[in-house]
Amino acid sequence: MAVLALALLHERPMHPYQVHQTLTRRGDTRLVRVNPGAVYHAVERLERDGLARTVGTDRDGRRPERTTYEITPAGREAFADRVRGMLGEDHPAYPLFTVGLAECHELPEPDVTDALTRRHARIAARLDEMLHRYHGIRDRGLPRHYLLDVEYEIAHLRTELDWLQRTLHELTTRALDWDAPLPEHLVQAARTLDPDAPTPTETPR
Repeated sequence: MAVLALALLHERPMHPYQVHQTLTRRGDTRLVRVNPGAVYHAVERLERDGLARTVGTDRDGRRPERTTYEITPAGREAFADRVRGMLGEDHPAYPLFTVGLAECHELPEPDVTDALTRRHARIAARLDEMLHRYHGIRDRGLPRHYLLDVEYEIAHLRTELDWLQRTLHELTTRALDWDAPLPEHLVQAARTLDPDAPTPTETPR
């Protein structure tokens, strides 16, 4: 959130409400969780750390006073360092979907097929939405280097959708033998590595 706020202050001075509205309008809510409280907290922390500073306070009608902030030289340097790190360093992620895949063999095949079918429909809709927005903004002339994050997400959605389609086909055609027992040589190998471990047994379906 702090990096996105700094990015907007990099463009021009803003008050936190403008930051929130701009992030929402640009669709950056798909990158991080954006809400007014998080934005105000991030901007206040940037000011406390010397990365942003107050440049004025104004009031529009009966609305509460709004404080406008600008990025500081230290903020520009920190922003560049952080973005370079985000691009070049490793940032391990632990999505819940992969945990589900790791343990789904414990479920009956119809349950897995149903869950993956629902995920497939959701990912397909998300991909259609992203493609529509991407081509719409490109047709209006936005240079491609402003949209690399969108292209990256589209590529990931296409990859996941392709995997889901293939896996669902194998499940529905029974090419993936869901009831196949754990091979005996793997059971024996597990016993050799850990003689005290419980013997793997086939999960009832």
